[in-house]
Amino acid sequence: MRGRNRNFQILLILSIIAAAFLGNVLIFSALNTDALRVSAETETKLLASLLVKSVESRVTPEDIRAGKLPDALDDFQILESDCFWITGPDGSMYYDRGGGKAFSPPGDASGDSPAFWTGRKGIFFLSEDCCMIRPLYGGEFFLTLLHQSGTFHAIQRRQLSLLLGVDLILMGMMMVLIVNIILKYRREILRYATTDELTGLCNRKSFNALFGDFINAEHVPEASLFLLDIDFFKQINDNYGHAAGDHALRMLAEQIQAMVRDKHGFAGRWGGDEFIGVLPLPGEDAWNTLRELCRVIEALQPAEGFRMTISAGVTPVAAGMTLAKLSEKADAALYESKEGGRNRASLYRGAVAPEAAAVAVKSTVEKAIVRAEAFVLPQKAAGHPAEPVQPAGAHFGIRLMGYIREHLIRSTILGVRWMAPFVAGGGILIGLAFLFDAASLDLSTLSLETRAQFGSITATAALLNRIGSTTFNFMLPIFAGFMAYGIAGEEAFMAGFVGGYMTIDSRSGFIGAMVAGFAAGVLTTELEQFTGWLPRFIRKAAPIVIYPVFNLLLMQLVSWLIITPVSTAAGALFTELLTAAVQKNSVLAGVLSAMMMATDMGGILNKVAYQYGVNGLALGSTHVMASVMIGGMVPPIGIFLSMGLFRRKYSEYEWERGPGTLFMGLSFITESALPYVFTDVFRVIGSSMAGAAVAGGLSMLFGCTLPAPHGGIFVLPVVGHPLLYLIALGAGSLVTAVILGLLKKDYNPDDT
Repeated sequence: MRGRNRNFQILLILSIIAAAFLGNVLIFSALNTDALRVSAETETKLLASLLVKSVESRVTPEDIRAGKLPDALDDFQILESDCFWITGPDGSMYYDRGGGKAFSPPGDASGDSPAFWTGRKGIFFLSEDCCMIRPLYGGEFFLTLLHQSGTFHAIQRRQLSLLLGVDLILMGMMMVLIVNIILKYRREILRYATTDELTGLCNRKSFNALFGDFINAEHVPEASLFLLDIDFFKQINDNYGHAAGDHALRMLAEQIQAMVRDKHGFAGRWGGDEFIGVLPLPGEDAWNTLRELCRVIEALQPAEGFRMTISAGVTPVAAGMTLAKLSEKADAALYESKEGGRNRASLYRGAVAPEAAAVAVKSTVEKAIVRAEAFVLPQKAAGHPAEPVQPAGAHFGIRLMGYIREHLIRSTILGVRWMAPFVAGGGILIGLAFLFDAASLDLSTLSLETRAQFGSITATAALLNRIGSTTFNFMLPIFAGFMAYGIAGEEAFMAGFVGGYMTIDSRSGFIGAMVAGFAAGVLTTELEQFTGWLPRFIRKAAPIVIYPVFNLLLMQLVSWLIITPVSTAAGALFTELLTAAVQKNSVLAGVLSAMMMATDMGGILNKVAYQYGVNGLALGSTHVMASVMIGGMVPPIGIFLSMGLFRRKYSEYEWERGPGTLFMGLSFITESALPYVFTDVFRVIGSSMAGAAVAGGLSMLFGCTLPAPHGGIFVLPVVGHPLLYLIALGAGSLVTAVILGLLKKDYNPDDT
């Protein structure tokens, strides 16, 4: 039944994709045919007009009536497949260049007829001729041109065939990806439904199903069923906390899993701290195996200061016995281990004394009551508050945050680490280029056109700027490449690198590169699953052929369909906002432009604000550029000040990076704040936006100007009101430092 359902799902997906592909082909072919028709008619009209001019310039009406046309017109340069005739108003033929095609005069010979087709246009292509009639000498004669559309559109046919082939390949890839996703989530759902979340063993329902399949098999091997639990487990929770208790359960589950895997059995979590399992061994052998497990567990140390032990009971499995009956016998043997001093295993050897059976039942009932009370009325125990009952969606949220932390954040930090040298080296060289120009030139004596080249006017500055810009442009490809590498390994690096390169022209900045790197990693992971279905000799060539080609095609689609449209739309929206702010209030414009620079630290909004400032320089406006640059300098400088004012909030590693962050911030390299952003996203970005808003508003209020698009502190000599500009920069950085320090928690090594 399950196989039938899976086949139905695959057929449904194939049907949907086939319908989408067919619709795409029909729509594209209709648009293509119409476009080809307009193009062919336009060319036919043009050729007919040129022929009319050529005929009227070479011959006279008397020449036409005298039959002198062949000598004058046979050398006309037209396509071999094209034909044209010159006739009189009565249909008499004066010149026939039919190329083997008979002339049949159209019904309308008014001399002003539009282009028309002599036959059908075809479904996908124009397959017949386009005809055009033009008058000669004011209507004394008529020229009829028959243009072969099939020859003219041969290239378009090949292009359309290629596009349809690529479309088919992409549809096939999408089909494989969709099936992979469905199967992956089906496996995930099945795992969540059959696995205990904490220990990774079978849950109770799944164990019941496994035991049913085992006991109802055609040949049931000799086997034993065991029950075990942790001695004094409640005391572990009370004295060391529930986290220590969970850790103890996971450690025990790992040892049980290793034991049953070696013996080819299976096990599950029965409830609380109780575990159940089946070993395909006789009773004595299973008993000895569990005794060895008791010794292994005793040697473990789940937490500092205590060691845990377990007690176990085991009973032989007989054909036809129910799980309830067997678990009752194993529970009686477990009670015997408890009564015998714990930290041991006992084998059920027959009927239990009535007193022992009663006590065993009482113990089972007490455990059930304790579990019920713990579920319904959580109590505080030994100074440790009981953990609240988690809602059903909480586990999904925890898993989602775990995936984001494990893959997205970890790979992003990896990309930032490898990107940092390119950011620092390129940004500092660009800043030095502006410093050389500022020290060598008097901008007040230069024209507006020359000022636009500031940073590359002198030879030294031009050299430094070229090297720095080249290095700086590698920032996004390197970041996206190593981010993809962190998600899916070396096969994804090339796709991430190219995807990052594509984002340079899209002006999406760091955010676009982040999307490209993540997409490259995910797509490579899916392609790895797809290639796992292929024959082995094809899988060998996957890293050389399949991954590069398909990843590049898919990354181009991601760039066209996601990154570029989103960045373009966001750019247009926020450019309009900045324009409205500039027209309404200059201080508001300074606040908004500086905040945008500090929002995504080199992302879409950062690039929009920067480009707006650069465009203003081209128009002679230098106030917005001053607020833009100060907004980009505040985040890294403010973070450094915060580390000095609130030393306990930061790790030793962050503190060591502080001087470099300060220097890059002074050089107008906002991206130097990114390593701190990913350790505390909302606090760092929120405090940076607040400080940048203060600095940008003060810069506008003080009337500061800046004719340079880069350079940071290096271009201070060309800043209008430089002292006030430094006051605005210091005030904004201090606001960021104080807010971040007050909001940030004290650094705790155990949280990393």
